[in-house]
Amino acid sequence: MVLTLSKVDVIAEKLVEYVARAASRIRYNRDKLMTIAGSSLYGKVVKVIGRVAEYIVEDRNGLLWCRLCNKGPFTKRGLYLHLVRVHSYEIKLLIEDELSKEVSKA
Repeated sequence: MVLTLSKVDVIAEKLVEYVARAASRIRYNRDKLMTIAGSSLYGKVVKVIGRVAEYIVEDRNGLLWCRLCNKGPFTKRGLYLHLVRVHSYEIKLLIEDELSKEVSKA
């Protein structure tokens, strides 16, 4: 499947919430993710979500800290809200970069 830059942008915009949830260790609906990504990209999108989520959050003695701005500690819900409200654009850029790398591997 060929992804143009505009398609990557649209998918990345929709995945910000899923990355924030994964980073905050909050469950998300994988069926909805399948409809967003499609069956051909689903595995790659799950890898991208995992990589970006690991990158943006740090676990210090069981407490969640934002690695993008070094703020914390946060509860799960507090970190989710912080990531979505403050860092949604940065997360989108990270998703675009990782998704482009993942798709170009194939």
